[in-house]
Amino acid sequence: MLQATKDSLVKKISVVMCTYNGAAFIEEQLNSIINQTYPIFELIIQDDNSTDDTYKIISEYAEKYPFIKIGRNNSGKGINNNFFSAIMKAEGDYIAISDQDDIWESDKLEIQINAIGDKMMCSCFSQPFSEDGSPIWFDKRIPNYHLLRLLFVSPLPGHTLLFSRNLLTYLKGDLSLVSPFRYYDVILEMVAAANNNIIFIDKVLVHHRRFNSSASFYKPQDYRLTPKNIFRNIISTFKTYKKLKPEIAYRHGRMNDFLQTIGISNDTLSAALKMTELQSQTSFSSYLKLTAFCISKRRYLFHIYNDIGKGKAMLMARAAYFPISCSTYYRFLFWKK
Repeated sequence: MLQATKDSLVKKISVVMCTYNGAAFIEEQLNSIINQTYPIFELIIQDDNSTDDTYKIISEYAEKYPFIKIGRNNSGKGINNNFFSAIMKAEGDYIAISDQDDIWESDKLEIQINAIGDKMMCSCFSQPFSEDGSPIWFDKRIPNYHLLRLLFVSPLPGHTLLFSRNLLTYLKGDLSLVSPFRYYDVILEMVAAANNNIIFIDKVLVHHRRFNSSASFYKPQDYRLTPKNIFRNIISTFKTYKKLKPEIAYRHGRMNDFLQTIGISNDTLSAALKMTELQSQTSFSSYLKLTAFCISKRRYLFHIYNDIGKGKAMLMARAAYFPISCSTYYRFLFWKK
């Protein structure tokens, strides 16, 4: 295990981990972080008032390793408030996010810090594994992380992220505009994507434990473009769209407000502002404008970045239906009712 000293010339990395009732798996992840081939400047662990032995375990590690800094909330802050609070305490040049129950490859930080260059953010593949029979699925395709895609769903899990501390300077506005319905990692990713400053490493550097009680658990679905799946998707998304359009419009209105606080001007952010503006409206004329806009930006909307010269007819058809099909990203709202 290597630790960076304060006068070291290496780029200093702060690892930030937030914990809650993670006693069953946390030692495995702590060991994978401590044994990184790249020196760690500090490991910040903030516990969200766990009721199991999590705080006891991290306290024992902190006694053994001086670069580990721990804190404990008096009451539960929730995922977003806990992570943003911990991130703001980081003093390193770069910040790496860690979940409490994953396992890192020993060279994760070394590979990412060497790859990030002058970019704001670096991500990588996270391969899921299960020990309790929870269903898993691993998509090996290089994901599309354009800002237009991130407005709906993120293919970059927070636990894969390494980002420059300078990224935080763009969080000038009121995060409550989006934090009630977008996780901290997606908020950070939207800022980096708005600046066209994300690099992706085509390598598995994180092994992500999946289990039913995980806060981020979801049941994998079959998204292959088979006739059966296409028909099923059309029916289900149309029903979802009719039910949830008012909520979708509200959320995009709030995202539009947030994006305006980033304080930059480029084509990427302008496109995102246009998308959220149109999505926040509910008239038929705005729907037609949104459809035309989605067709014009079709290469950026789906899981992988699309070359518009390949499968053009199918891609245009999918883009034309996107104002409705994007409602699938909000189906979880049914689960909360």
